[in-house]
Amino acid sequence: MKRVLLPVDGSDRSRRTVRMLKTLYRPADVKVILATVVAREERIESEYIRKRWKDASREIFDAVLEQLEEYDTETVLLEGMPGAEIVRYAEENDIDQIMLTRSSRGPLQRLGSVASYIVRRAPSQDLIIMHEMKEDPSGS
Repeated sequence: MKRVLLPVDGSDRSRRTVRMLKTLYRPADVKVILATVVAREERIESEYIRKRWKDASREIFDAVLEQLEEYDTETVLLEGMPGAEIVRYAEENDIDQIMLTRSSRGPLQRLGSVASYIVRRAPSQDLIIMHEMKEDPSGS
């Protein structure tokens, strides 16, 4: 079974990536690891801030899990720089594929900083980076 790491942040872009995953893979073919990364600032060590981060992450996960209810999933909350944490997690957890969508900043724009970092440093050659697509009015 292929292990796919799917970074999610609650954006429309990451919701479209979830739909693409469902188009590419049947539930029996993959284990989906949903990851969200919260910034960790050394000067912010407040337990209240950490609880807010965890609560916001739970909302993101719940929305995605609802779309993937027939899939084998797990969630992971990472702290730090998004690109570095995604790559670190992939290296340490035998991830076969990382799937994400680059932000759309125009036809000549390079990948965003997180996607660029992952492309340069990911341990797996199996990356899927989709261009951001306009939302289909039909919702499909």
